[in-house]
Amino acid sequence: MKALKIGIPVILIAASLWLVFSPPARVGYAPEQPIHYSHKLHAGELGIDCQYCHTTVAKGKKASVPSISICMNCHTSVATNKEEIKKLSSMWQAKKSPEWVRIHNMPDHVRFSHAPQIKALLSEGKPSSEACQHCHGDVTKMEVVAQVKDHNMGWCVNCHRDNKEKGANITCSTCHY
Repeated sequence: MKALKIGIPVILIAASLWLVFSPPARVGYAPEQPIHYSHKLHAGELGIDCQYCHTTVAKGKKASVPSISICMNCHTSVATNKEEIKKLSSMWQAKKSPEWVRIHNMPDHVRFSHAPQIKALLSEGKPSSEACQHCHGDVTKMEVVAQVKDHNMGWCVNCHRDNKEKGANITCSTCHY
């Protein structure tokens, strides 16, 4: 009984804080980027694996925004006459990188790493583009990437519940500092 008297208020306070400090829903958010980049072309039609550009997705906390050198691996000789590639080449020559605008973002109080998510999905034999779809939508069909899911706490917890038999943990410290 004593645990209930303490536990219920703690849960209510935590839920209230989450509602007050959680980021607004960003579904549909598709900011203009410094260089137009078509995931539909690159990941879709050309079949470039997500991990080729987002090199740290299976290893680190962030999926890494691609460096300009990754773009230039191809674009020193591919589509060099297109305006967006000309902008990219100018940046490359000036030793500058595009200032990509982050689309998917988690609140500061959330600890999230792509690595366990990607490793679990890839262990099922899915290609990375399919593994990424669960959270990011089918970017292989997006000319401009937009946030398609509301990455709120309830959405994450439901996914962890659905995947508990695969080792998904539901304790607060899994995601919160």
